[in-house]
Amino acid sequence: MSRIKKVAVYSRKSRPDETDEMLQRQLSMLIEMCVKNDWTFEVFSEVGSSQDINRPELNKMLAKVQTYEYDAIVITDQDRLSRNTGGFGQIKEILTNYGVQVVTTSKVYDYSTQEDDMMSDMMSVVAKQEYLNIKKRLVRGKRQSAKDGNWVGGKTPVGYNYDHKSKKLQLNEYAPIIQRIFALYLSGKTSTDIERIFELEGVLTPSGSSWNKARISVVLANPVYKGTVIFGKTKVSKTSKKPSGAPRQFKTEATEQIVIENAHEPIVSIEDWETARDIRESRLTKAPSSRIGKVNFTGLIRCALCNRTHSFQRRKGKELRITSCQTRIYADDGTYTVCANKGVKLELFEKVFYASFSQYVDKLEQYLEDVKANMKMDDSNPADEKAILTSAIKKIDQQIKKVQQGFLAEVYTEEEAQKEIKQLKAHRQQSETQLERLDTVSKDDQIDKLQNTLNRLKEILTGTTKMETKEVNHLLTSLIDHIEYKRIGDHKAGIEIKIHYKG
Repeated sequence: MSRIKKVAVYSRKSRPDETDEMLQRQLSMLIEMCVKNDWTFEVFSEVGSSQDINRPELNKMLAKVQTYEYDAIVITDQDRLSRNTGGFGQIKEILTNYGVQVVTTSKVYDYSTQEDDMMSDMMSVVAKQEYLNIKKRLVRGKRQSAKDGNWVGGKTPVGYNYDHKSKKLQLNEYAPIIQRIFALYLSGKTSTDIERIFELEGVLTPSGSSWNKARISVVLANPVYKGTVIFGKTKVSKTSKKPSGAPRQFKTEATEQIVIENAHEPIVSIEDWETARDIRESRLTKAPSSRIGKVNFTGLIRCALCNRTHSFQRRKGKELRITSCQTRIYADDGTYTVCANKGVKLELFEKVFYASFSQYVDKLEQYLEDVKANMKMDDSNPADEKAILTSAIKKIDQQIKKVQQGFLAEVYTEEEAQKEIKQLKAHRQQSETQLERLDTVSKDDQIDKLQNTLNRLKEILTGTTKMETKEVNHLLTSLIDHIEYKRIGDHKAGIEIKIHYKG
């Protein structure tokens, strides 16, 4: 270990419900090892599964390994890196290629040697088998617990507390709010109506958030409130993965689920819950606007009177229209009026919009010409800026290590150390962002990008664009925050707009 000078300390706990004390014990033991051997160190710590190698801190550490930052990685055990044999193989290859050893509490591994390479593979297989056995026992235990009517569904629903002794759900002080949601819905109110009533009365969720219609809809659809526990509603795919690399989840068939009725005290009766379900299903009809798909101005047009976003509709195959604003404006006594902003044919709106938007495109073209003319006058040197930023990042890293060492020496309390490190990391992130911008986007690139945008905008204005509707919408959305729209009066009323640009 004589050649080891600079190391990365990596610690991981598998589940969020494991105590922070466990992670802290790992770190204390590893940092003590570093101090004892007089190694300079940097700490990487996170919560994550041993089967997932797309962990933020692990990836950050491996990226630094590939810039020859460390001589070794210090961990409590090899399986802290990964229990996935394929994932561990990728990590081991990186460490071997960059000459980085792995130091555990019991052994130093040099994967470039045949003996350590073979031993690490054998230990990885054992760790994988151990993980599968643990997982199998956990799943089996969860299924049996669900069959016994216990709550194993994750986050406790509003209106209940989880009793750790009985493993059942018990009513809490928010149960009357759930009862009222169902009562209002059964009386003919919509989820939007209930949202408005709760907003006027100042009724909040346990976390202090407002009761919006999405939350209310989730409550109305949850069978837990009629005393039913359902386990196994989703499955993890063994083949399909998200872009992040994590496995996708998909819904299971009803026959695969464990459904236990009367598992705990209900908040509403089965009859009331099922009546509410029937009402929901009868209201689940698609609005005409949802069948149209995306148009050029989707999500951009806002009512000038109430700030709600306008949608679009096509009546009986006729021309596309911007809908009238249907927002209800409530008085203190609970009565309401409907917003007076009228709809209009989309083609009439487009004429007004493009007349105004063309002025913006002209200004953009003039700005581009000015930038090109002034490029030769700019004598700043990106290389100097990079050197300054790189030096600043190194100094920040040194300051972070001093704080970590100060924590071990009890110069800082844990709260003080975390606060100081958080501030330093924020400064480092800012410097890294500036450095990345210098590395990835040159002034020539910026001008080319701006010229391409300008060309596409001109094609839209002249009607020669070959872009699809969603591409036009994406381009407009990248430039425009929203379009303020107003049309009050009869069918002869004019259109007033104000375009709010980004930046």
